[in-house]
Amino acid sequence: MYVVIFNNHIQLKSMSCAYGHCQPQPIPKAVNLFVKVTDCCNARCKFCSNGQSHSAISKFNHVKLWEVVDELRNKGIIINRINITGGEPSVASDTVNQILEKAASEPYHNIHLHLNTNGLLPASQEMMRLARWNSISMSLHHYDRSKLSEIYGVSLSDKALEFDNIDLQKVNASCNLVRGYIDNPAEVENMMKFAISLKLLRLGFVALMKVNDYCRERYVDFDEINFTYIPHLYFTESRNRGTDCKCSNYLYNHNGKILEVYMRNYANPNYCESSLLYDGQYLRQGFHDDNIIY
Repeated sequence: MYVVIFNNHIQLKSMSCAYGHCQPQPIPKAVNLFVKVTDCCNARCKFCSNGQSHSAISKFNHVKLWEVVDELRNKGIIINRINITGGEPSVASDTVNQILEKAASEPYHNIHLHLNTNGLLPASQEMMRLARWNSISMSLHHYDRSKLSEIYGVSLSDKALEFDNIDLQKVNASCNLVRGYIDNPAEVENMMKFAISLKLLRLGFVALMKVNDYCRERYVDFDEINFTYIPHLYFTESRNRGTDCKCSNYLYNHNGKILEVYMRNYANPNYCESSLLYDGQYLRQGFHDDNIIY
């Protein structure tokens, strides 16, 4: 379905994702609004879709951000959540703090705010401690700190996996399947047990998007893992958007402790239906430079 904002058309999902053999159902007009506060990052992951950009932080137009929020609301479009992302948001802490301050005031205090962060470096964990976040997605691509240091391209401290004073009830951990790291059923099981030891409630396994040579060489297909044969991992449902996005959900039981587990394969990196990106200057449909709306 198409709707008009700022005199431009955007495309929104009109039907829900299919669950198993169920038929998709109509859904209300809704978007996920991604707010990119910086291109910079304090890690050096080789699979990063940012293309290893570590440029200076550009000037962020805060007034325009809330104009976007108001326009969406005035057009009757539900904002599922505002996703603060980058780069690494903690690199742009002043920008993020201004957004949080505004989001705590009327009429924005009831908007769901979500943080996307690498979660393992001191500045990242400091940002995770802020109370305004409704939810947090944290990258966690291995259970071994030395392996994580290799993946992130930076040395992680002994306290990186302690998560002191962080409300892990809010945290969704995401683990990329990377050949040579988490790439087989035994390693997936080790990762799930580690997540439970941290008292995390949710863990996702994500296939790399083939955006560069590293991702193409290190890509792990879900069929190689055979998730359904991992002991005590119980399938609950599947959802997909045809060739664009394929996913399934599970529950993992380890010694009576339950972990929600999901698998995601964003097969089409250009898929952007119902996703808007504001980068501090421009609003786009999806994540492509030529899709400027406002």
